[in-house]
Amino acid sequence: MPHAQPEFRQRSCARYRFRYSSCRACADACQYGAITPSDEGISINEADCRNCALCTAACPTEALSAGNLPRIDILKRALAVKQVTFACAPSQANGDETVPCLGALDATMLAALSASGTSVSLAGAHHCVSCPHGEQGAPMMARNLDGVDVLRAAVGNERWAAITVLEPDPARPADDGHDASRRHLFRRFLARPAEAIALASSQMEQDPVPLKAVRFARPIASTSRSLLQRLFDAAQAEAPTLPRHPALPFGRIEMVKDGCNACEICARACPTGAMEVAETGVSWSLNFQFSRCVACGLCVEACQPKVLRLAETMSELREPSNAVPLHTLGKQRCTHCDRFFISAEPLELCPICQGDDDDFAAMFG
Repeated sequence: MPHAQPEFRQRSCARYRFRYSSCRACADACQYGAITPSDEGISINEADCRNCALCTAACPTEALSAGNLPRIDILKRALAVKQVTFACAPSQANGDETVPCLGALDATMLAALSASGTSVSLAGAHHCVSCPHGEQGAPMMARNLDGVDVLRAAVGNERWAAITVLEPDPARPADDGHDASRRHLFRRFLARPAEAIALASSQMEQDPVPLKAVRFARPIASTSRSLLQRLFDAAQAEAPTLPRHPALPFGRIEMVKDGCNACEICARACPTGAMEVAETGVSWSLNFQFSRCVACGLCVEACQPKVLRLAETMSELREPSNAVPLHTLGKQRCTHCDRFFISAEPLELCPICQGDDDDFAAMFG
């Protein structure tokens, strides 16, 4: 099994895309302190890294990948059979697929297998109490299994196969993956990303964020988000409301109040292209594409008027035919240069001409 440290794709990292981002999901998932966040993204200390791959499951933008957990390859093999057993490497349990830690099996991957009719067994969970990875691995496994339960309740049906946590003693009954009492245990480990984002936003300066805070890069494609959307699109005609969950990379952005100044920084910061700007000859629109949102919260952090938020629940999960407009403005024509421009308030002069007038007045009075 490869032992190289996780591969880091800088341009996919939230902290690289938006210099002031407070995201530290990967660092919080690493109990060995091998990951150090910075304005350039993160750095990984190879000497401290234990190759548990938990950081790769925690990253909402898939900026990290591990050679000892090739998700796509594993998923392809598992989808070709009716039953698959994942065994954690430290426990030395037997399984069809050996993974560095059961907590690194993300909820989207497990849900995709269950929804396809592939029964999943997790072997080696009993080893968490003595495993070096267990401090973070156990709560992450709990979080991911809870995410599958939440997703199954909203979009699943009787065809979803069971996910079983195997016990070391065959005489003991196995966990069928749906024990309601397990949910209380999981709640201890679930973070509140909305509260974390709100706290980070309150700590940010209220001065406008300079454009250099956002590094331009092409939108990334999220494999996990694509898998989720397939499940959403295949949901029952009237699926129940689905709460946003920290183990499931999806979200819906709402504009909660007036005040958008059309600065476009939310769209510039968005790593997946879920926030986008569309223009015609006479209008400007800030749009949101649900099927691309991974709930990283960058747009909420970057928005200086603080008019955006991540919705706590979603009732419509299917991919809409078009992006949903969040804010629309009509273009105005400058009375001085005759150019069209965007402004949240009615103005006679465009920002360039207004700036020229201000500079002239400052120099000549």
